[in-house]
Amino acid sequence: MYKLDEAYHLIGGNDEAGMWDGKIFCATTDAASSWLPNNLEETVSCYSFTIVLNGHMRLISGNQEVELGKNELYTYMPGFPFRLLDISRDYQGICLIVDEPTAHDTPAFRYLIQTSYFPLAHFGTPKQVLSPDDARSLTQLMQTIHDHIVGQSSFKDEALHLLLSVFMIDLQDIQQRTPRTRHITKRNEELFISFFSLLRQHFTEHHDIGYYANRMNITTTHLSRIVKQVTGRTVISFIDQMLAMEATWLLTTSGLTITQIADSLHFATTASFDKFFIRMNGHSPKQFRNMSANGHYLAQRDN
Repeated sequence: MYKLDEAYHLIGGNDEAGMWDGKIFCATTDAASSWLPNNLEETVSCYSFTIVLNGHMRLISGNQEVELGKNELYTYMPGFPFRLLDISRDYQGICLIVDEPTAHDTPAFRYLIQTSYFPLAHFGTPKQVLSPDDARSLTQLMQTIHDHIVGQSSFKDEALHLLLSVFMIDLQDIQQRTPRTRHITKRNEELFISFFSLLRQHFTEHHDIGYYANRMNITTTHLSRIVKQVTGRTVISFIDQMLAMEATWLLTTSGLTITQIADSLHFATTASFDKFFIRMNGHSPKQFRNMSANGHYLAQRDN
């Protein structure tokens, strides 16, 4: 799975375009730019929200085909396979993308999780039909987020996190006013949010499903069923993803040895950490650190 900054550069992203601050991306899109994510060979560790302003598109999201038209919102969650199949020449949209670690550190994370999986959980599809007024309101807010990204405010990070929270709260308000058929129970919805909260706090120490199920007073089978129903992913995939992102961060930014990193992430041995990292990233921790230090990691991933 790509981190968002990797994916952004692999599809030709240009920091000078001013739409990207390293954590949050927001911009209008057209037919040509919408094809670029098809060049990625893996899924992306991010949340994204795309509103169709004009035209239409057809895509594969997860394991289903989705058609989107004007005033419809498409939501992408981390790890979901995505592929654009068709798009009209007159297509225009606006897209807000947030990398997963930033999302997890945002005070409105609970709202983000709820708004992200809402269409899939309630409509059985990752799209939501917006009223013209709601589409206009969310589009204006996304444009404000873009303006703060390109701006030079001394408080840019604080403003962006607040605006992101407002976007999530406004979207959740729209969702609560939307007629729907519930595909999951309110109880399972709350359990899923609880799982995510526990995961963020304890993933470095606890890599087993049993810990989270016990903390939530449910069986491992029940927890697995809930997570699969809501997201289409397994509990283990979420745990592995969090561990891989943390390992990548520590290898890139810290002076810890590989053995110390393995210990901090509570792997039984350095060898088991090596095996895990190779499975998740395609390189050993040592190879990854050397390539990162030499600036070759993205180039290696691209070849």
